[in-house]
Amino acid sequence: MPEFEFGLLGALTARVNGHDAPLGGLKPRRMLATFLLTPGEQLPLDRFMDVVWGAQPPKSASANLYSYVTVLRRALHGRLNRLRSGYVLHVKPGELDVQVFTDLLAQARHDASQGHVAEAIAVYDRALKLWRGEPLADIKGPPPWIPYIQKLIDTRLDALEERAVLYVHNGQHADAIGELRGLIAEHPLRESLWRQLMTAQSSAGQRAEAIDTYGRLRATLADELGIEPSEESQQVHRRLLGAPTARARHTDVRTAELRRTCTERQAVVEAAVAKLPASPFAMTTTGLASPRVPAPPDPLTWLADNCEDIMALVRQAATAGLASSAWRLSAALVPYLDFKIRLDDWRRCARIALVAARKCGDTEGEATMLRGLGQWHIYTDDFPGAHECFDVARVLARALGNDREAALAVCGLGAVARFTGDNAEAASLFRDAAEQLQGIGDPFGEGYARWALAGTFLSLDNLTGARSELEQALRLAVDSQDRHREAHVRQRFGSLHRACGDETAAVSSLEAALEIFTSIDDDAGVKEVVAALNE
Repeated sequence: MPEFEFGLLGALTARVNGHDAPLGGLKPRRMLATFLLTPGEQLPLDRFMDVVWGAQPPKSASANLYSYVTVLRRALHGRLNRLRSGYVLHVKPGELDVQVFTDLLAQARHDASQGHVAEAIAVYDRALKLWRGEPLADIKGPPPWIPYIQKLIDTRLDALEERAVLYVHNGQHADAIGELRGLIAEHPLRESLWRQLMTAQSSAGQRAEAIDTYGRLRATLADELGIEPSEESQQVHRRLLGAPTARARHTDVRTAELRRTCTERQAVVEAAVAKLPASPFAMTTTGLASPRVPAPPDPLTWLADNCEDIMALVRQAATAGLASSAWRLSAALVPYLDFKIRLDDWRRCARIALVAARKCGDTEGEATMLRGLGQWHIYTDDFPGAHECFDVARVLARALGNDREAALAVCGLGAVARFTGDNAEAASLFRDAAEQLQGIGDPFGEGYARWALAGTFLSLDNLTGARSELEQALRLAVDSQDRHREAHVRQRFGSLHRACGDETAAVSSLEAALEIFTSIDDDAGVKEVVAALNE
């Protein structure tokens, strides 16, 4: 029987009897990597569409996938088997480096729990030596892989941190301090690494250095996220200073009060945002209803007066580990921050909430914050950053079954394609998003997608297509009483009429748009239309 070795902890490797298996080009290698990320799981061929081609597979995709499977089956000598509804790759114990790493990690943790510190360190060493670099470093990872690869990276980081703790217990302070400093340089927002470094320095008799480390942690969190260190880090600092540690008898009560305050403030923010023009960036969540909280007489004035406090509440919730409260409150603020063009505040809140969501494994929060950050990247002309955010958000939303969130992420990808000059790709993406949003009955999102598609058609000189989409977008805006979208649609009708040579109709559409923008106090919209009228 042939002997197999598979590797994901670095460049993809597949060896049969000590020789590299002939895997072919990039696409079959991506397929094999997907099988290895989910060993033993039966995978239908359509699972590989996103992996191999992304959002826009070619018409020949199914036939191509069959040919790639044939290459892999021949290279792997019967290990890749076809079943009724897909294919499964059989991997035996000890053949895949990820599984070996996981088994060794479990053994190391068991040894540590039994007090066998030196033995545990040796096993951690064996496990970590399996890593040859970033997982699948030779293949640009498609979005469906991101959760799997991130989990591997996080597990390795956990292992390194755990070994550093054992170094301290074993008297290897220099090893612990050196390792932790390197990890902090790579992951400066991971607070637990700073705490372990303070502990290692204190144990090595470097109390002054440990106190200085806390100062650098506090400065880093303030600069990057605008938050204070967590209670755990503050307790380590107090011990270093010789002060009594804070008693935690009221922690649960304070946490419950903070959660309730966030929920109540979210309801009031949503009431205020409802007074604004409808926004495609409005939050979509599943299964949660806002509580009935009396709204102030003028919610928008209240929000303008209290916005700084609301953003501070996002930071407090994130610091307290209330990821869901943090990202929901942050997302509720987005339409207001977008309307007021407070881009720095938007980014700061979203980043704080994203870190909290990832730390707690809150996939819905991660998807929502990434979509918002994608739009922020577009506003700042960072199109690679926008594409990455939208693409990951799309994959995560689809995995959650959140069709609206996924469709709006596709709209974001369409915007990136348009701004980078790929109008054909943009049109395809906007059309797909419009159809998805129509299918789930979201007139606000559909109207946005059709308005965007019309603009793309104008760039392609497809005036008939642009007119059709604008007519549908206008009907949706009027029927849903979305005055903001109606203004944008009438403004774009002005561009269409000019492209058709009808200046009278163009001026009429632009004047109608100007009237609406003026009535809803959209200064940016007013400025754009006035400039168009003066052309």
